[in-house]
Formats: sequence, structure tokens, C-alpha cells
Amino acid sequence: MLDNYDRKLLALLQEDARQTHDALAEAVNLSPTAVTRRLKRLRADGHIRREVALVDPALFGRSLRLVVNVMLQRAQTPLVDAFKASMQAAPEVMECYNVTGRPDFVLMVLVRDMADYERFARAHLMNNPHVREFESLVVINTCKYTTAVPQDADSD
Repeated sequence: MLDNYDRKLLALLQEDARQTHDALAEAVNLSPTAVTRRLKRLRADGHIRREVALVDPALFGRSLRLVVNVMLQRAQTPLVDAFKASMQAAPEVMECYNVTGRPDFVLMVLVRDMADYERFARAHLMNNPHVREFESLVVINTCKYTTAVPQDADSD
């Protein structure tokens, strides 16, 4: 179970995971040793899944982002599992969600340009006999993007 110290540490790390244990300790009013111990436990318990650098996709020539809604022919477990596996293997797919509602899947796809997207769509969607239809939405601009999990106001 997470206490308020753990929640505060996690909130601070979501803003900047490079903060030193001394800086974190000062921010949450604990000793650096206590912070080190807590962070070790949070990692071991899986509360901190990974620590990564968020990189500008344009640096790698990938500036076209699309939201793709995919409808399968049937929502049968083997077909769903096969589609999940193919999306996990596709480097262009940044996020893949199996959802309720009209689409079976919502994908966040990151490519260089429309020609690159067409190659992706042909390989993974058009030529997949289990895909009934798909809808591509081009992202014009990003109004909000965060990886930080919101905390309830009453958990402070």
C-alpha cells in the first residue's frame, strides 16, 4: 500500500526522474536514506515500471502521428491475440489499445510521412484478412501529452 510519502515521490519522479535522492528527500521531508529505501521498494514492487527518456520523434525523422481505429472481422480470442502480437512487433505502433465500442483496437502510429504510413497500412492492415476496416486520423497538433499518472487531490 502506498502512503503519502510514496505518492509524493512518485509524483516528483514523473516530473523529472533525474532528481537526486537528496533533492527528493528535501522535497518530501525525509532523509536521503529513507528515500533510497522507498524507491528500491517501489521498483521491486512494480510501482515504478520503467525509467526512460522521452525523445522528440522529429529527431529520428518521425513527425507524422496518426490515431488508427481498427475493426476486426470477428472478436475471437485467436484473432485478437494475433492482432495484438502483430502490433507489438510493429515499430511504428507506439501504443495499442484493445477497446470497447465500435473499433476493436485504437493505435497510435508514428511514421516519417504518408508514404511510410501507406507502407505500414498495407503491411499490417490492408493485407490482414482479419481486419474488416480501419480509420486513420492524422494528428494536426498535440494539445496535451503527458505520461504522468494523475493523483487524487485528497491523497496529498
